[in-house]
Amino acid sequence: MSRTPKRRLVASPPLFSSFKPSGIAGTKLLHVNLELDEYEAIRLADYKGMEHEQASEAMNISRSTFTRLLERARQKVSRLLVEGVKLNIDGGTIHFKDNLYQCQACRHFFALGIHDEASVCPMCASKDLVNFAQKFGHGTCCMKGNLQ
Repeated sequence: MSRTPKRRLVASPPLFSSFKPSGIAGTKLLHVNLELDEYEAIRLADYKGMEHEQASEAMNISRSTFTRLLERARQKVSRLLVEGVKLNIDGGTIHFKDNLYQCQACRHFFALGIHDEASVCPMCASKDLVNFAQKFGHGTCCMKGNLQ
């Protein structure tokens, strides 16, 4: 019997959660789900250029687990590029370290620690904020520090 997967640490929620080829309705495309930990593996290795050892430590997982995540993520992203599938980013056994917010009044993006909750925009003091962690169904568990 396999054990329950350990929650992987993800720096912050992605700004965008869906990608598809232009000119084709998303409803007519096959969908592929890139989990949030797979997204983080691509971000750390390919976008940030981190070595696997360093990236695995950032995610609180083993190097071999990181390598498997990265391979799965690259396979899914390549399907978007080659086959033209719609790629959705969601799910996975994760906790966010930080959270992103966007003010709907002035469109300003800002980050806070996952334990800090924004109530107003630091630029314009608007209370109309989008909580990115909450969009992925996270926040309360991460904010309480339940990192197991």
